[in-house]
Amino acid sequence: MATWEGTELSINAVILNDTRGDNHFGCFRVMRTIEDNLVSRRINIAARSIVRNNWEHDKPLLRAIAECDLIIINGEGTLHHGARAGERLLRIATHPARGKKPVALINALYQENPPEWARYLERIDLISTRDSWSAEAASAAAGRKIDFLPDLSLCSDPISPNATVARDMLLVGDSVSREVSKALLDLAASRPDARLLPILKTIKASKPHFPAPLKMLREAYIRLHAEAFRLRRRNVWFNKDEAGFINALQHGYLHVTGRFHAVCLCILSGTPFLALKSNSWKTKALLKDLGLDDSRLTEIGQLQERLRRPEEFAYTSEEEKAIASALHRASIDASKLFDRIRALADDRR
Repeated sequence: MATWEGTELSINAVILNDTRGDNHFGCFRVMRTIEDNLVSRRINIAARSIVRNNWEHDKPLLRAIAECDLIIINGEGTLHHGARAGERLLRIATHPARGKKPVALINALYQENPPEWARYLERIDLISTRDSWSAEAASAAAGRKIDFLPDLSLCSDPISPNATVARDMLLVGDSVSREVSKALLDLAASRPDARLLPILKTIKASKPHFPAPLKMLREAYIRLHAEAFRLRRRNVWFNKDEAGFINALQHGYLHVTGRFHAVCLCILSGTPFLALKSNSWKTKALLKDLGLDDSRLTEIGQLQERLRRPEEFAYTSEEEKAIASALHRASIDASKLFDRIRALADDRR
């Protein structure tokens, strides 16, 4: 499952948890931010382990880990409530292939995890979470102060709102929860001004960790399903890439979504949003750290009532200033984070 590239740069790194395999526009943006910052600091990406890859049994990846200078874990929304996938990522800290090379855990949610995970955090050289509550929880577990900055999707490539586009649509997103996704599908079908706007290229997610034959079958099924879905529901707005999704967002007077990264891209594009509560504190913590209150969070059962007053979700001038200030600071802090990662690798050589 590892992906190989050249080794002309001075430091070779392996990335664990490359989340682009799900064809999720927010994850594309996060991974691009990570890679651009590494390459600009002359850190070559020697190999990547895709999301949900069982890396401990991936022999090419293990060889790359043994030979590299630096290991980077893209935490994202994996490390909460003791998830097995989360612990699998953290086990790199104690794996023999690591040797003595530095490990950096970045862009991580960290919520309500088992106390025994402390043994991993204690051996990770650099930890940066994506919200202040996660920083507090990780600090307590690691026994040292952990810093945070907002999700890396917010830390590069600012988006200039398109003032020439009319915001005349209710944009309805998707969710990792089937129940929530079903409710959102029903909502989009019930409103003449609504467009269904998934943050994935299709409704169905890819399975990048599947063996090659099954992965090909899955992709064929996804394409057929997307076309059939488009024919049944004429109001769906599929996009091929992140730029298309962001352009679509700027047609919305409101985006209703169950996706954390959709909220991030709404904030970047100046799109008002109403977010459904999830199984972690990620969206609520983001709003707190950006200086927004949690009035934009809702339950499924409250949706219809909340949508009677969409004007309530427009950003105030104070919120716009708070967002602009937070994003400016996040960009600076992200640059400092990757400088620290480069220095960490240099110190160990």
